[in-house]
Amino acid sequence: MNWGKSIVVVYTIFVIGIVFLVYKSSQQKIDLVDPNYYQQEIQFQKEIDDSQNANSHHYSANVITENGYEFIVVDSNCGKTLKGDAQFYCPSDSKKDVKMILPQTMDSKWKVPMNALKSASYKLKVKWSNEHAESFQSVIEYVK
Repeated sequence: MNWGKSIVVVYTIFVIGIVFLVYKSSQQKIDLVDPNYYQQEIQFQKEIDDSQNANSHHYSANVITENGYEFIVVDSNCGKTLKGDAQFYCPSDSKKDVKMILPQTMDSKWKVPMNALKSASYKLKVKWSNEHAESFQSVIEYVK
């Protein structure tokens, strides 16, 4: 085999390798945190303000177990009516994400929907507001 044929063989193997890499990379699944990620990025300043508001008032949300059930508990009640929403975000699989609306409550406690959550590690983002329309936000690590 002469050097001309060797160059053609090496070049052909290189081109086949590049085509294979392009094919494999086009088959790769890429999930964003949310399908509306870019629109949410614009509203991100409100989330920063809500988190700072919660930190300045020393408020936070936690998950506790009570009588065999798990609850999201906010320590900012002080006899006020609270409402909000919670998002269980699974970084490894967007199909496991769960969003829920937290109904009005006076005891600052909401039951976690155990049947809706699959075994995974979640980031729980809780947003709530009181009757004075102050907004708060807290992010918690949650493992089921």
